[in-house]
Amino acid sequence: MKILFAISLLLANAAILRGEQQPSRLALMAQGGKIRVQIVRDGQGANEVIEILQNGKWTGALSTRGFVTRVTSGTPANLQACAIKSLKARKRPAKIVIISNCATGSVQRVLSLTTEPDAISVQVQFTPNPGTVTRSVEDRYVFVPGRRASDTQTSGPVDFVWSQNLKNESDGLIPQWGFKSPVVMLQQGAVLAALMPALATHSEPHLALDLDVTSEAKPWMSYGAVASEPYGHSYFRRSSNSAISTPGKTIDYAYTIVASPQPLKLGYRRIVRRLWQTMGHEALLMSKDLQKNVRQPELETFDEWRREAWIRYADEVYRQVDCPAGGGNCGTLLSNRNYLGYWDKPEEDAWFNSWFQSLRTAYGWYLYGRKTQNADIQRKAESVLTLALQSPQQDGAFPTIYLVSSHRWIKEDGWAGFSDDYHAFCMSWTAYWMLRWAEELTPNRKGEITAFVRRYGDFLVQHQRPSGVIPSWFDAELKPRQEFRDLNAETAGSALLLLRLGEVTGEKTYTDAGTRAMEFVSREVLPRQLWWDFETFKSCARKNFDFYDRVTAQYPQNNLSTMQAAMAYLELYRTSKERKWLQKGSEVLDYLLLTQQVWNPPYFDPKLLGGFTTQNTDAEWSDARQCYAAVLLLDYYKETGEAEYLERAVGAARATFAVAPWENWAHTGFKNEPGSMTGFHWGTGSAMTSVEIMSGTLGDAFVDLRRKHAVGFNGSTLTNLRVSGNTISFEAEAVPKLQELVVRFAGVNQTAQYRIVVNHQAPVIVFGNKLASDGYTLRLDAGN
Repeated sequence: MKILFAISLLLANAAILRGEQQPSRLALMAQGGKIRVQIVRDGQGANEVIEILQNGKWTGALSTRGFVTRVTSGTPANLQACAIKSLKARKRPAKIVIISNCATGSVQRVLSLTTEPDAISVQVQFTPNPGTVTRSVEDRYVFVPGRRASDTQTSGPVDFVWSQNLKNESDGLIPQWGFKSPVVMLQQGAVLAALMPALATHSEPHLALDLDVTSEAKPWMSYGAVASEPYGHSYFRRSSNSAISTPGKTIDYAYTIVASPQPLKLGYRRIVRRLWQTMGHEALLMSKDLQKNVRQPELETFDEWRREAWIRYADEVYRQVDCPAGGGNCGTLLSNRNYLGYWDKPEEDAWFNSWFQSLRTAYGWYLYGRKTQNADIQRKAESVLTLALQSPQQDGAFPTIYLVSSHRWIKEDGWAGFSDDYHAFCMSWTAYWMLRWAEELTPNRKGEITAFVRRYGDFLVQHQRPSGVIPSWFDAELKPRQEFRDLNAETAGSALLLLRLGEVTGEKTYTDAGTRAMEFVSREVLPRQLWWDFETFKSCARKNFDFYDRVTAQYPQNNLSTMQAAMAYLELYRTSKERKWLQKGSEVLDYLLLTQQVWNPPYFDPKLLGGFTTQNTDAEWSDARQCYAAVLLLDYYKETGEAEYLERAVGAARATFAVAPWENWAHTGFKNEPGSMTGFHWGTGSAMTSVEIMSGTLGDAFVDLRRKHAVGFNGSTLTNLRVSGNTISFEAEAVPKLQELVVRFAGVNQTAQYRIVVNHQAPVIVFGNKLASDGYTLRLDAGN
């Protein structure tokens, strides 16, 4: 074997010597001169440097010595020696082509300019020799700025690092199976560098990203084709037994290097924009059938889902119950769970927690009842509120689970928490929805609701610590549990409630406490993105509270708390009118969006665009939490006018329907299958609630005249919007079942007269006041 290896390497070297004279140095500079690649021959290899223009000087971002592309073959896998055969530059289009011979095949790398000032496109093709067992082919770069020695909870080795999955073994990686928002990136100071896979609808799932901050002299990142395997609940690692090569086939992959000066710790926002621009936007336009269910394809339009959710499913799980405190009309929409985690022993219950929020689902059910003038549905929905208000308070704290058969209140989920403790994250989310009921659905009960929530608000103010943090768990004597006492991201959820309570009551005490809580989040959570909530450690992806990935220099994090932080910053902005809070909230929202799926992988049965994963130590796609994110994104669109937020909101709102009634898809391993069935409030009901909340603004489709944005919402797509004076034109298409769309409008001049042109048909005259109040009903041909 050693003799054969030596001969193949000598032959490769001889081929170089026989060839034409090769240049010793080549450079490729992006249009606008913000990024350049320099390649310098070094013996049989070449050194490659990616540089960015910073303050008028070229600064290194990424580099490699010898060979960017690393090939491993054989059993066990061995790194193969390679030698450059050809190094050429071409002018039209501007590119560099590098051809190398390796012991087990040949590699062609093509680096090309793009229309972006900070991006270089790379295409790689490996042609294996016959009979070769190839384990991996990947491009690996060193991060030139390096790392610092610091490694505390507020200052890490690098200023920013991102990979979708953490490692609990050194050979961990992120397989294509986990490419939700596919990227790895590092930032030190102003220098941002990222590798962004260019994925095709036919991409085979053997591609992988990898990143390492601390194991070698400098951090590195890589992308390519790598054999991998799942292990544990939701981790992935390099496989020592699997091959990626198929006889007679090349191994191909492509990616973009993005590198540029960016604001400190905020370079990820450039990447989030690019992910949607290059992947999500077009995928959304092609996914008007996104809400079609994978197992029941007859469920496709929102009206079909309304009948499924609010008529069939809600009726199935609704129970009228005796009010625990007597009197009134109490009811529940069952979760049929077991608070101790004995899943084979479900029991009739009512859950008011961060996942299964019965008050929120009942809110959506009430909206449907009001829209359809169904008094019985409204009465049943309100009975859930009545039950929640009967939770017995202890100095303001209250239990969040009710067991129907035993007429017993349980403080908190015993499987994903501590059943003997009060949980502030769940209590605050419940109290927040109580206030939403008081303000928006049942103002006649505002006094009763506010009194309940005020007692809880006083409890939070009393137990807020000097730092601004609000402990998560409290025992029977209302002493804070050590876990999450001094540092947690759940504080954002309590801040959200306090800020809303301050607005409702006009009492500054609550607003000040909420502000201090968000100042704590800004100061202690954001520097290293410590999004620690109960799900980070206590759910199915269990780990110790002190877990830390020292290889990638990342802490575990979960996005429930990220969502509530973005909500709280927006609430703080609306309360204070200080734009710094909107700015901070937008930064947090963009970080959250790194967990949103920006494409439809071809190896999964349902369409998954727009859905959300959960955390960096779990693997599920399209988890039901996307219903929360959908409304959040629409709220930020209303404040910022960013069209991307509007489009992402639509994708998030639709995503659950593809996988319902299950909570998510592909939860563990390489499995194209649904996740667990966790009930009405984490799937069909929660998703339909978001649709009811959003439909008042978006209708079936939406046009914002002032901002000149248009989007389809219900099984539809709107494109080519043009607004010229009072003439509005656009193109619309929808799933075949939809023969008409109610198009809602924003930015309407109610005194104007508008001409609406759809699909190049004759214009229709509509008065502004009518357009603002009722929208425009668009009738479609059967072919759309």
